[in-house]
Amino acid sequence: MVGFPLAMRRVRRYSLAIMKRVLHGLSILMLAISLSSRLGNAQAAVTGPESAPIREGLKLWLDASDAATLELQGDQVRVWRDKSGAGNHAQAGGKPVLLRAGFGGRNAVRFGGQDVFKVKPIASKTGPVTAFIVSRRLAEQAGGTGWQRLVSIRAGEIADNKPPNLCLTTGEKSVAYPPTVKVISKDGIAAGELAFGGGAGANAGNKFHGEIAEVLVYDRGFLSDGAVLEVMNYLAAKWQAEIDRKDSGWNRAGPLGELPKRITDAWPLVDQRNQGGWVKFEEFSDEFNSGVLDTNKWMSPHRWKGREPALFMRSNVTVSNDCMTLAMRREEVPEMKKNPKFHTYTSAYVCTRKMTRYGYFEIRAKPMNSAGSSSFWFSGGTKLWRIEIDVFEIGGKALGREHAYNMNAHVFRENGTNDHWSTGGVWEAPWRWADDYHVFGLEWSPTRLAYHVDGVPVRVMPNTHWHHPQYLIFDSETMPDWFGLPKDEDLPSFFHVDYVRAWKRAGWEGAFTEEEAELKKWEPLKGP
Repeated sequence: MVGFPLAMRRVRRYSLAIMKRVLHGLSILMLAISLSSRLGNAQAAVTGPESAPIREGLKLWLDASDAATLELQGDQVRVWRDKSGAGNHAQAGGKPVLLRAGFGGRNAVRFGGQDVFKVKPIASKTGPVTAFIVSRRLAEQAGGTGWQRLVSIRAGEIADNKPPNLCLTTGEKSVAYPPTVKVISKDGIAAGELAFGGGAGANAGNKFHGEIAEVLVYDRGFLSDGAVLEVMNYLAAKWQAEIDRKDSGWNRAGPLGELPKRITDAWPLVDQRNQGGWVKFEEFSDEFNSGVLDTNKWMSPHRWKGREPALFMRSNVTVSNDCMTLAMRREEVPEMKKNPKFHTYTSAYVCTRKMTRYGYFEIRAKPMNSAGSSSFWFSGGTKLWRIEIDVFEIGGKALGREHAYNMNAHVFRENGTNDHWSTGGVWEAPWRWADDYHVFGLEWSPTRLAYHVDGVPVRVMPNTHWHHPQYLIFDSETMPDWFGLPKDEDLPSFFHVDYVRAWKRAGWEGAFTEEEAELKKWEPLKGP
């Protein structure tokens, strides 16, 4: 618009009629530009670029929304080209067809129950594999053979649903289901042919009837479940898909709004008038004002040596200035000689001496300003069960994750059977977590898990499985597959915990030893 006055002076030489034509033409041009911009934005909302998935170990990336990766003969897809850079292009068998803009406004590949794509082995030797896939089955595609294959790896004569091979199916029944993100992660998988939509090798049956939108296959496991969730969230957002994890619950999007005011330390920040009838639970509370770690309440470390390459060291847990501090350092210590997987870094872990279940647990803390994790969580298990609740896992200076508040809840073992699944969420804060202290709370009741930041709920989910006692834990870990390794110039870094306060409601049990927890049969309590 800067040149518009000059243009007006020039058109004064022309007649009024010509001026009107000029202005009319300008208005049409501006309208066209506006419409074009709006259409472009609308198109970008459907086909625009997203942040790419985690790339470390990615050996196969098939993305139907990228039309350039699909080699067609008419509408039949003959080759689905790999975007990972590893050159693992998928060759079609049967007659899979391109579904144009029919999967949430994006392209997908339709499988008719006789189609399959096959890929050469993505690895040269036996090792870990993690595969993510986005698929759906419409009502008219339902029925027929159950246990239809989505991902298959097979070497030798052993069936793909037995070790060392791998098989991910749509489930026992071939029912319709909405766009869904599934994941399978296994160690010790053979370096065999990979297929999706059907079986690899001689496993030709039980082919998929439905649509596949995107496939990601890694030649590694994911040490951090948060990294698994990050990939699943990427796929879910891109394809408007559900995550195949139980009881996902509600997750906040956007700022916290008005914060509750602290009136008293006697009750949780979230309930300052104690309408919940809370009673202080001293065994899990600590103001850290004695100058030393209270070893009647805390252990450091406890069994677990640390997440490689960082080794937990008791010397990295200190209490001073009315605060408990967990440190991460760059250093080599003699203890690392016992296990060469630990090197370069030491970190910290502290947990309660006893276990408990249910309560409101509140801390005031400041995460460390490095890519080392700062975590507040609960964990417990026996031969029959093992569960975990992650109140937060924060990478205070992890690139691109400085604002992410990562929450999760895991079931690792149930009724003596190992079958890991989890349900989690991420809230994006308007601040960097490492910049200041905040108040974090978990309401763990017989009916729900509610996560709070500064007295405001950021996630609420039903309590379907977390009814066994657990230890309360603080730690800092290296998470190279999720947060990356910390930079030397950021170390040492410190995770500060100002206090831990816990409350119970009437009828909720207190603290237990691990031996007591193992002997008792745990049933959900009734009540809020």
